[in-house]
Formats: sequence, C-alpha cells, structure tokens
Amino acid sequence: MPEPVLELNGRTWALDPSTTYTIGRDPQGHVVVEDPRVSWRHANLRWVEGSWFVEDRGSTNGTFLRGRRVERAEVVPGTELRLGNAVDGPRLDLLPAHAPAHGGPTHPAPA
Repeated sequence: MPEPVLELNGRTWALDPSTTYTIGRDPQGHVVVEDPRVSWRHANLRWVEGSWFVEDRGSTNGTFLRGRRVERAEVVPGTELRLGNAVDGPRLDLLPAHAPAHGGPTHPAPA
C-alpha cells in the first residue's frame, strides 16, 4: 500500500514508516514551519504498530486535531492538524499517496 503524503502550504512530503518526522521552526527538521506560534521542535509524526501518530513535543501553543489540543493522536489520510492555534495556525494535511493537494512536487524527507 502506498504511503500517505504530508502537505503544508503547497509543499508535500512522501512519508516513510521507517522515519520519525520532526515538525517545527528548526531548520534542521524534516518539516520546517515558519510561524512564530510554532515551537522550534513542535511535534513528531511517526509510524507506530500500523498507524501514523502525531506527538506534541511540549510545544508552547499546542498541536490541534479537529479543534482540540492533543498530546498524541492517530492520524489517517484526510486528517487536518493545526499548529500553534486551533483556528488559524499553520495547517498540515495528511493525504492519500496518490493525491498531493496542489499538484506540487513531492519531497522526500532530508537524510
């Protein structure tokens, strides 16, 4: 089964279950989010026992799923996450592998 794609601001990343993805303002992270409401190392996205999970890393402003702040939550294609604010924080979408949101290039995570 093809792996899902993570989308942020028209940029996409093909997800590999063997990688734990770091999300935040840290330029060395896998998914860099340039927004002051997002912590340096805000959250991780990782594969655990057959499912993808987002895990907040103690961020100041939180990680939100369906408007609720979460510490850890399962995510599936179709899931929308918000970072730093439940309403208008940067939006991450988990998409089916065959459908990048804006038709842009899919980027593998940096090594």
